[in-house]
Amino acid sequence: MQRRFVSIWFRQLLADWQLIRRPELSGVPFVFAAPDHGRMMITAVSELAQGFGVEVGMRAADAKAICPGLEVLDDKPERPKKIAQRSWRMVCALFSNCSHR
Repeated sequence: MQRRFVSIWFRQLLADWQLIRRPELSGVPFVFAAPDHGRMMITAVSELAQGFGVEVGMRAADAKAICPGLEVLDDKPERPKKIAQRSWRMVCALFSNCSHR
């Protein structure tokens, strides 16, 4: 049998995951941030925050200045990988010929 490959890009994986867990954030611009050399740097951005010009790699303080009401959430380094692996396992459960790495 011919091997097939699938690549899935979840552009806002963390933000979407957070919205599922906390629906009250649906109308609130929010970001995930992690410390880097004494500053909080943005690691993930919600679609609403992105509309204000907030981007990954920006300092959280700068993002707060351009986006009123921005909610800054703590990021954990392994979280995106764990969420992606869990999502892939769910996809693989639908197909018998699937493996995840």
